[in-house]
Amino acid sequence: MSGYALAGVKVVDLTQYVAGPYATQVLADLGASVLKVERPGKGDVYRHQGPVFANGESASFLTLNRGKRSLELDIKKEEDRARLEELLEQADVFVENMRPGSLARYRLDYDSLAKRFPRLVYCSISAFGQTGPRAPEGGYDLTMQALSGLMAATGHAGQPPAKIPVAALDFGSALYGVVGILAALMQRDATGRGQWVQTSLLETSLAWLSMHIVTLLLGGDEPLPTGTRSPFFAPYEAYRTADGYLVVVGTGGRDAWHALCDALGRGELADEPRFASNSDRVRNAEELRVELEAVLSRERSEHWVAVLGAAGVACAPVQRLPEALADEQTRALEMVGALEHPTAGAVPTVRLPLRLSDADTTATEPPPVLGAGDGRGFDV
Repeated sequence: MSGYALAGVKVVDLTQYVAGPYATQVLADLGASVLKVERPGKGDVYRHQGPVFANGESASFLTLNRGKRSLELDIKKEEDRARLEELLEQADVFVENMRPGSLARYRLDYDSLAKRFPRLVYCSISAFGQTGPRAPEGGYDLTMQALSGLMAATGHAGQPPAKIPVAALDFGSALYGVVGILAALMQRDATGRGQWVQTSLLETSLAWLSMHIVTLLLGGDEPLPTGTRSPFFAPYEAYRTADGYLVVVGTGGRDAWHALCDALGRGELADEPRFASNSDRVRNAEELRVELEAVLSRERSEHWVAVLGAAGVACAPVQRLPEALADEQTRALEMVGALEHPTAGAVPTVRLPLRLSDADTTATEPPPVLGAGDGRGFDV
């Protein structure tokens, strides 16, 4: 390895909660020097967010802030804003996730800073975006899953709405923010000027719903809750076995429908009119489930993984998280490690899911103790 790809890039991080901190953690993982500006005495809201703590340090905060340093500044105070502007004069990137318009009162909005620091790449991550009637409003991952149409399509038919069980839109908008920052830094090499990178949770959700949006606007059905079932392919869902559930992919780019029927000893299903084509199977997915589970439920998932795998049919048992962490493939990828924190002790950490052949990709410094920066900005 020859170090980090973003070594020398300086980032001022004025974010808290999830989306902003994860974006800046990714930059830190890639080698950027990230200075996290926090409220004096309180810090990031997630420093106090339970339910799990390690010697007083929140698991949530520890998850999202490795590789950074912390500096306490109150942007409401003129002298602290002056200090922040000194840092911005050195910085390449500024990341914020405040409500749109709220930083203008402190002259920390994009228009104000672009005049004083024309090379600065300014990234804003918000709930609704920077324009439109709802732009000034705040929002959370949960509210944006609900408003965007994503939650209405999640869960099982006839059951209450369900959320995706991770902060998917927070993490997704963070990654789009990083993509925009990297693109803006690259363009700055040619133009000498920074620019405003904008993304939001609502835009992220709509982008992820793009296949459903295009299908709907071309005359198809709106997406409704189908559990693990796909509205585009069948068989393509979780089916009950003797000891749990097995997801089976029997169609798609490589249609394995006939191979699946033969492996299950139900070759006659392959050309039955209800199931002859993928469209037929999607239309009759519930009848298809009954037929497949009648066979799959006779044996354990492990049995079917061997049988279907030998037949070239993609499948996988539905594992719980402890099982996934114990999986030999997870261990081989070395996704989970630990960093030594001065207060919390050994902190589990999940590395950036990215490898570069000639650069490191995960920060080796633990999340910062509040205000532990040395006050010299980006100097080491």
